[in-house]
Amino acid sequence: MNPNDNGSAPRGSSTENRPYRALRHAILKVAIGLLAALPASGATINGSTPYLNGNNVPWNDFGTDFGTSNYNSTWFKNAFAAMHAKGVNSARIWLHCDGRATPTFNSNGDVTGISSTLVANLQDMLNNAHADGIKIQLSLWSFDLFNNNHANLVSNTTYTSHYITKALDPILTGIVSYPALAVIEVINEPEWGISQTPNTTTQSVTLAQMQAFVKSITSAIHAKTSTINVTVGSASIKWSTANGKDATVGDWWAGLGLDNRDVHYYGWMTGNGYNFDPFKSGHTPSYYGWTVPCVIGEFPAIPCNPYSFSLQMMANAYNNGYAGHMPWSYAGVDSNGSFSNYEAASLSFSNNPGVGPSTRYDFEGSTDNWGFQSGTGAVTTSTTENYSGSYSLKAAFNNTTTGIVGIYNPSPSPAGKEIAEWVWVPSGTSLNGLQAYVEYGSGYTWVGGTWMSASALTANEWNEIFVTAPSGQAIQAAGVSFLFNSSYTGSFYIDAVTY
Repeated sequence: MNPNDNGSAPRGSSTENRPYRALRHAILKVAIGLLAALPASGATINGSTPYLNGNNVPWNDFGTDFGTSNYNSTWFKNAFAAMHAKGVNSARIWLHCDGRATPTFNSNGDVTGISSTLVANLQDMLNNAHADGIKIQLSLWSFDLFNNNHANLVSNTTYTSHYITKALDPILTGIVSYPALAVIEVINEPEWGISQTPNTTTQSVTLAQMQAFVKSITSAIHAKTSTINVTVGSASIKWSTANGKDATVGDWWAGLGLDNRDVHYYGWMTGNGYNFDPFKSGHTPSYYGWTVPCVIGEFPAIPCNPYSFSLQMMANAYNNGYAGHMPWSYAGVDSNGSFSNYEAASLSFSNNPGVGPSTRYDFEGSTDNWGFQSGTGAVTTSTTENYSGSYSLKAAFNNTTTGIVGIYNPSPSPAGKEIAEWVWVPSGTSLNGLQAYVEYGSGYTWVGGTWMSASALTANEWNEIFVTAPSGQAIQAAGVSFLFNSSYTGSFYIDAVTY
């Protein structure tokens, strides 16, 4: 969904992490160290809506969820119930998307109205949300409209006016009184459809035309309600601040009447000489010069340069004074993860806002009671390789085909948490693969993380592996399991075990 910005890696790209390893682990170490010390500081979008411990749905069926026969009340009801059970209190949902089904258009591309079921579908969705305490951010449009021949909706002020009078006004009349509706977003990531850099769509409009469109829609919404916020889902801070720092290019959305800001973050936004990262310590709304609250409206549900955990990003957003965070996405609509990747983090955040994961074992001058649990070898601390700090754990294998390196009775218990471990993989070994693991209960039941074959690992580099420890269990051991194709003598390194 998110195009490249002049060759930068898009959201979820497998190329986004390795070039910035040094930056990543430096930020990780500083951020984790600060989390416990920072005071609770989450904001709200308007003083009456709680901090948005949210998520992106964003659709069940792209562009046809409302006002068509595809509307599925049960799907939304079940989704909201699942969110509520994990402490989520808000959801970002897309309405028109690219205009494929709503509103209705004539042959010239001019809006003629809405379907007879659209408002009723939205009302039903909002009632379902309210029943589970979910606040809704309704995103009207996405940049995808420029790939569906609807640029005139933005560039032609007559067409914009017809959309307002024939579609938006009837929609607003039908839904603004529903208590679940908290925010209306004019358009998702409009920057991708603007003719100035970084236009990546089939059609485009000028920045001035997009700004006029946003201002017109914002004014139309404000004319109908004074209690619902209006925002724009900016693709990146790159185009949302005039502070002149970190290689940002300007604030394209100032002076348009927005009630709160909404910015998105993906791993390509942190790199050499530029940084558009709202989660970074000190990158507060005031740092960017905003005078209204801000929600981080998209970020991956999976590890994202330079962060290893979604909970880490959630906690950083809160501690930096943002008004909410919304991981992408509940429905798993692309490669950036799904609800299963962040539901535990959302629940943890709801119980302890602002508290993120910590590095539990960093091997700074001590093996921290880690050792070989099977196979032959020995562990020592070493400065030969290190991911964070000056030391790592050196696991020296001695003529063995298997090896388990870990700790018994890890403390504090990681039960119910995701564990991240960094492993330095040397080149020229007989490694078949490795995985993070935990063992739990009196029978030492084994739980392995994703098996990482040698071909999936990067030699002469730090590789991050994960495992989730079962909730409500006595965790007996945790560590890394190695398998070799033939007897191996040599060393791997482990560092920054975090949960």
